[in-house]
Amino acid sequence: MRRDALAGFWEQTGVLGPIYRLVGKGLNDESIALKLGLTEVKVRGCIAWIVHLLELKSRQELVLYASTAA
Repeated sequence: MRRDALAGFWEQTGVLGPIYRLVGKGLNDESIALKLGLTEVKVRGCIAWIVHLLELKSRQELVLYASTAA
């Protein structure tokens, strides 16, 4: 998916959008979980799914990717 196509996609995916944005701001799993009222396990699972969806190699790549999209 292209970056501009992702903007609408994240808005339609419930919790993934907020997690994606907070990862881009550099928050850790615990901070994201507290901010969104989720468990850290749920946050880690969502981040793993986003990394897989975007065909990235790691969370660090996701942080770079998401921070440049903001």
